[in-house]
Amino acid sequence: MRAAHSSSRAARLVWLLLPELAIGLAARPKLTSAREGGSLAPPPREASPPPCSARDVVVRVFDIGTPGLCKTLSLITQKDVLWFPKMTVSLGGRTWSYDGEVERTVPQIVENAAGGPPLLTLNLGPAELSDGEIDALLDEMGSTDYTPAEYDFFYRNCNHFCTDLADRLPPRGGGGGGKG
Repeated sequence: MRAAHSSSRAARLVWLLLPELAIGLAARPKLTSAREGGSLAPPPREASPPPCSARDVVVRVFDIGTPGLCKTLSLITQKDVLWFPKMTVSLGGRTWSYDGEVERTVPQIVENAAGGPPLLTLNLGPAELSDGEIDALLDEMGSTDYTPAEYDFFYRNCNHFCTDLADRLPPRGGGGGGKG
C-alpha cells in the first residue's frame, strides 16, 4: 500500500512543481522555456511526515520564498509567484541538493533557510544501491547534466536535480525510477 501511495504522491509532486516534466525520462533535457501562467499555490504543510527507513529514498519539498523574493520573481517573470520550492533527496542518512553543484547538505540547514519543516515529505520506498553506487551516480550527474555551467535559476535548479536523482534511484526489486 505504501508503494501505491508514494507513487501517487510523487506523481502529484512532479505535476505540482514541474508539470512540463511529468513524463518518465532517463535524463531530462534542460528546459528552455516556462509554462504559461503563474505559480501554483504551495501545498499545505503536512501534519507529520511519513515513516522512513534508513534505505528509503525521501524527497522533501520546502518553501524558501520570502515575500520579497516572490515579489522580485513576479516582476522578473511577469507572472504571479506565490512560493519558491526547494527540494532535497535523502537516502541512508545522507541528503543532497543542487545549487550550481551537486552538494551534500543537512536537512536542518534547509529547514532553517525555509523557516520551518518541509511542506511535503515523500517516501518513495527503499533503494538497493550501495552508498558507493550512489556516490558514483552523483559524480556522473555532477559532471554531465548538473555542472556549474548547466545551472539555471529557472530551467536547471535543485528541483530538476532532485526529480532526476529520485528517478535514478531504483526501488528495491528494480524496474523504473522513484516514481515507480
